Amino acid sequence: MNHKISAILFGLFFIPAVLFSQTNMPVQAGPWWERTLGTRVLGQPYLQTQTMVVAGADGSIRSYFMSGTELWRFDPQDAVSPHIARSVEGVAYVSNRSGSFMAVNRIGYEVWRIEFGRPVSFPPVVGWDGRVFIPLGSEVYTRTASGQPLWSKDLGNPMVVAPILDSVGSMVTVLENQDFVRLNQFSTEDRIRLNDLPFLTVPIMSGGHPSYVLFYTNGMAEKIVFNEGAARGNRLSRTSFPSLEQMPVAAAGRGSTVAVTLQDGRMQLLDDTGHILWTGNSHETAIERGPGFSGAVVLQTTQVAMEFDARGIYLLSTRGATGFDVDGRRRFTFKMDEAAAVPALSEEGMLYVSGSDNALRAYRVDSRPLVVPRRSRYYGPMPEGNYGLGDPPPSPWALGAFQWDPVEQERMYEVIERTISSGQIAEEEPFYVAYLHEMIGYFLNEGNPDQVRPRVMPIQQIEFIRLLGRIGSRDTIPFLAEIFNRHHEPAVRAACAEAIGRIGVDPDGLILYSYAFFLSPNNPHRDPQLLLSAARSIVELCRFAGPPLSGDGLFLLRQFHNLSWLPLNVRNFIQQDLDDLFTGGFDQVLQ
Repeated sequence: MNHKISAILFGLFFIPAVLFSQTNMPVQAGPWWERTLGTRVLGQPYLQTQTMVVAGADGSIRSYFMSGTELWRFDPQDAVSPHIARSVEGVAYVSNRSGSFMAVNRIGYEVWRIEFGRPVSFPPVVGWDGRVFIPLGSEVYTRTASGQPLWSKDLGNPMVVAPILDSVGSMVTVLENQDFVRLNQFSTEDRIRLNDLPFLTVPIMSGGHPSYVLFYTNGMAEKIVFNEGAARGNRLSRTSFPSLEQMPVAAAGRGSTVAVTLQDGRMQLLDDTGHILWTGNSHETAIERGPGFSGAVVLQTTQVAMEFDARGIYLLSTRGATGFDVDGRRRFTFKMDEAAAVPALSEEGMLYVSGSDNALRAYRVDSRPLVVPRRSRYYGPMPEGNYGLGDPPPSPWALGAFQWDPVEQERMYEVIERTISSGQIAEEEPFYVAYLHEMIGYFLNEGNPDQVRPRVMPIQQIEFIRLLGRIGSRDTIPFLAEIFNRHHEPAVRAACAEAIGRIGVDPDGLILYSYAFFLSPNNPHRDPQLLLSAARSIVELCRFAGPPLSGDGLFLLRQFHNLSWLPLNVRNFIQQDLDDLFTGGFDQVLQ
């Protein structure tokens, strides 16, 4: 008997591919709600913290709350492209067939647009600090969250695989000439030639290095490894990866593992060497479809998608959904009539389905909500990391003999301003940001800075702050908030407020908290112009992000308006801003 038990245990723990028994009960549920759209939905719904956005074949773009309440409709003024992305703040990046690229906030307000003259090739990619990588043919255009140009690059050949964000915040894609290309946030390019064109790229971490598993239509696979410490031009290397027994139709990665769905509906989890950790049946396998199904299952890539997060691994298809724990235990299956497009699963466990009858339905399929380690105060999960622009290492000029010379400071200002204005700050960005931090915040580590003859005069600090605002990274918000809180000069503090307004994002509400000190009865900074700059900053943040931040922003503006020491002309400016925001619907509560 003991020998039999030992054999069973050996089989469970040491056989490389284990097909787990399926003991869960299928989800049997009607829709929580449904809405008649009157048009076919193009592509998957796009989700972000209790709200969703769908693109319709009639050219409309609509947003719904998780309860089914329609939040807004937006007219892109031409046939809409199905390529949509959303930011942390819930801003939807949409485009039309004539080449207008638009940013639309959480209440349907157009924040900015760019006329490219041709439609985007794939969905844009939103970086960790809010920057947006926009793919057009062979070119990548990168804009700040508020639409300011950072850099553009022509890769020489059209992209044929949708760009994605990797595990360290860089963008990767594959070109028509079979080049695998990695572009980091500052436009630094690495590429390596492949033998064929893959159709799926999955980013993972392998041995501490950002890596990418590439899948091919014949079931072959390979892995690309990025080594930061290698010489430029040799940082990408190809390594073998075991072939799959069938072509995968969808894949997703997390940490050092890759989950795939095969053409016959089976799901597998692989480690970073390609070793199969487990195999399980989804709702798409022949055995799960039931006795009424005959023939072999052959799934298409257009019918399925996968998600892999802290809750587990999910297959979403036009016929339902399956959820697995990362250890291979199947948690649920959900089956439905054939949908018009692949559904989307929200962090609340809601499955949003666009039916072939032009109706939108929501089903509760998973009782396990997504718990993330870091959420913003106002919105959803924060990005996995940052680009280091909030606390950069010393700049190349930090130890220069003339760093504090006013003439040298003016020269550096002109160089940085000219580079930003060219729309090609690119690889210089981290160095210039580091320099600006040093010039603006030199006093932060000085016990008693000389206010009569400071290292950087306030007028120059203001110019540097404006440059930092134009670079527009969300990473720099905490630094600017600290300067606003600690600087003695109102004009410098006002420049910080204006820069934050120009950046347009503050998902944690850091600067709103600072602005609230104007309401303190003991506030020593009763400067009307400084308060007006803060008010204008609030207005810009409200316009970009919308609710719920705009609710707190409107409350602060009303309190500012009622301050007894405020001059009438400043009060009138604030009242006009309040009227504009209320007219635009920024006071609404999403529900």
